[in-house]
Amino acid sequence: MRISTKITSGYTILILLIVAVFSYQVALLYQMQAITRDLGGLNFRSALLSLQLLRDLDQVEEFTQKLFATGGDPGYASQLEEMRQGFSNSLEELEGLQLSAEEHAEVDELARLWDQSWRAWTDAEAALKSGNRREAEGALDRQIAALTGMRLQTQAVTRASRATIARQVQISEVAAQRSQTISLLTALLALLVSVAVSIWIVRSISGPLHRLTEGTRAVSQGEFTYRLEAGGSDELSELARDFNLMTRRLIELDQMKKDFVSHASHELKTPLASMQETIRLLLDEIPGPLNAQQRQLLELNLQSGGRLSRLIANLLDLSRMEAGVMEYTMERQDISALIRSALVEFELPMTERHLHLEVKLPDTAVWVQCDGGRLIQVLDNLLGNALKFSPAGSTIRLTLQHEAGLPPRLPGSYALRLTGSPHAAGFVMICVADQGPGVPAEEKAKIFEKFHQVRRDGKRPGQGTGLGLAISRTIVEAHNGALWVEDNPEGGSVFSLLLPAEAAVSEAAPRASAPI
Repeated sequence: MRISTKITSGYTILILLIVAVFSYQVALLYQMQAITRDLGGLNFRSALLSLQLLRDLDQVEEFTQKLFATGGDPGYASQLEEMRQGFSNSLEELEGLQLSAEEHAEVDELARLWDQSWRAWTDAEAALKSGNRREAEGALDRQIAALTGMRLQTQAVTRASRATIARQVQISEVAAQRSQTISLLTALLALLVSVAVSIWIVRSISGPLHRLTEGTRAVSQGEFTYRLEAGGSDELSELARDFNLMTRRLIELDQMKKDFVSHASHELKTPLASMQETIRLLLDEIPGPLNAQQRQLLELNLQSGGRLSRLIANLLDLSRMEAGVMEYTMERQDISALIRSALVEFELPMTERHLHLEVKLPDTAVWVQCDGGRLIQVLDNLLGNALKFSPAGSTIRLTLQHEAGLPPRLPGSYALRLTGSPHAAGFVMICVADQGPGVPAEEKAKIFEKFHQVRRDGKRPGQGTGLGLAISRTIVEAHNGALWVEDNPEGGSVFSLLLPAEAAVSEAAPRASAPI
C-alpha cells in the first residue's frame, strides 16, 4: 500500500469516527429535549390542573354553603354555576391530556365522583326550591360529603401526577447517565482507534526511514555493500530499490577507481624510475660536465620525481589496503634503530629550513614486533608532516618512552579495543611534536581519513594528497597499535604512536638489524 493511501485511509477512519460520535451526541441531545418537552408540556400541566381543581372545589363548597344559607340567593346560584362549570372544564382538559395509566385511573375515578356530585346537586337544588328545610339540610350534607370525597380524589390525582413526574425525571437521569457512559466509551474507543491508526501510519513510515538513514550513513562511510529491503509497493520501497541500485553503481564506480589507480600507479612507476635514474646519471656527469644552473635544474627535477614516486607508492598502498592484500613481515626489532634510520632522510631538509630537531631516545634497545619497512613509512609520514607545517626557526621534538600500561590520554575508541588484549611487556609510545598551526578540534579525527586535508584560507603550499595519515593509521592498527593527534601546549600538534612492547632480550642475544 502506498504511503499516500495509508495516510488517506487512516485519516478517513478518524473522520468517520468523529462523525459517528458527533451523530450519536446529536441523537442523545434530541432525546433529552423530547423528554424535557414531555415533562414540561404534559406532566406539569396535569399537576397544575389538579391544583386548579382543588381551588375550584373549595369555591364550589363555599358558594354551595352560601347558597343554602341565603335560601337560594340568585347571585350565589349564578356564581356557583359558574364555579361548577369551571371545574367541569378543567376536568375535561385534564382527561384530554396524555397521562400515565395511574393518572388515568385516578382521573376516571374523579370524573365518576363528579357525575355523582352533579346528580346529588340536582336533588339538593330541588329540595332548596321546595322550601323543606329538613330535606334541604340533608341535601346540603350529602353535597358537602360528595365534595369532600372529590377533594380527596383530586389530591390522589395530584399525587399520581407527581409520581409520574418523578418517574420521568428518573428516566431522564438514567438516560443522561447512559448517554454519558456511552459517550465516554465511544470517545475512548475513538481515542484507541486513533492511536492505533497513528501508530500504524508512523511505524509504516518511520521503520523504512530509519533503515534508509542507517543505509545512507553506512554509504557515507564507504560501506557500499549495504542493502535495504525493497519488497513493498509503496514510495519508500521504490526509494529502497533506487538506493540499492545506487549502491551497486557506487560499487562499480569504486572498483573502477581502484582499478584505475592501481593500473595507473603501476604504469607510472617504471617510466618514473627510468627518468630518475637518467637524472642521477646526468648529475654524476657521466655524459659530460654540468654548470651550476644545469645542476640546480636537474636536482629540482630529481626532487619532484621523488615526490611523485612517493605519491605513486601511497596510491599503490591504498589499493592494497582497499583490496585487503597489504602484506606485513613481522619481526622482533629495536624501534630506536628504526627511528634513527628514518631521521637520516630529514637531517638535510631540516637544516635547509633552519628547523631544530630534538630527539630523546632511551639508551637501551626497545623491542617491538613489527614490519620495519612499514613502521619507517609511518615515521616518514609523521616527520614529513612536521617538516611541512613547522615555521622556520621552530623546534620539532621526537621522544620514545616505555609505558607500563595504557596512557591516560589514549582516545576512548583505542582504549576500549586495547584494554582486553594481554600486554605483559607494556607499550612503546613515540611522540612527534611540532610548533606549526595545529589541527582544529573538529578535524582531529577526520585527518586520518583518505584524501582529507585541513584547509586554512586556501590550500597551503606543500600539502600532499591526504593519504599519508590514512595509510599510517592502517599500518599502526595492523600492528595492534594506536595513532592519534593532540594539541601541543607550546603551539602546534603532537602525533602519538603507541605499539605493544616486546620483552627485553639478554645482552648475549643477537640484536635484529633494522631495515633501511
